[in-house]
Amino acid sequence: MGQVDKKQGQGEVRKHPKIRKTGDNSFTADVSSDMRMEDLMGMKTTDGANGVYSTAIGALGGSAERLGSLASAMFAELEPSDAVEAMLIAQMTATHVAMTSLSERVFSQSSYKVRESYERSVTRLSRTYLAQMDALKKYRAKAQQTVRVERVSVHEGGQAIVGDVSHAGGRSE
Repeated sequence: MGQVDKKQGQGEVRKHPKIRKTGDNSFTADVSSDMRMEDLMGMKTTDGANGVYSTAIGALGGSAERLGSLASAMFAELEPSDAVEAMLIAQMTATHVAMTSLSERVFSQSSYKVRESYERSVTRLSRTYLAQMDALKKYRAKAQQTVRVERVSVHEGGQAIVGDVSHAGGRSE
């Protein structure tokens, strides 16, 4: 996807687009010539990658100018392998930004009712974020499911097979 640097004591540092404001409500992603959005997003099509990327930035609303590069960096950090993962990462980033923005506001409120409302919203967003993390973890683990037998007891007169067992699917009578 482009040049990869190494930081001392850490893994790869992946390149990602930088966001800059180009109008009242418009932003541009500065993408270097050696970078492909499809690679960053783990997607097969340019239109799909650009669409998910654009909606991730748009979901930040008024914070897009200040935090747009965070969304880019999260794609680089979490390395989505397909469209589903890219969309989940976009949602997780927006949820995180909303949750932390509201958390800042909680402490500056003098009104008990407003503060309590913010706290409820932060709690809901926190639960949503944890559910999104769990969904991403489960989605990524789907191909790696294995069944491991920890202990087998064979009693007198019994038989056990040690090794791989497969079933042809037919019936025997």
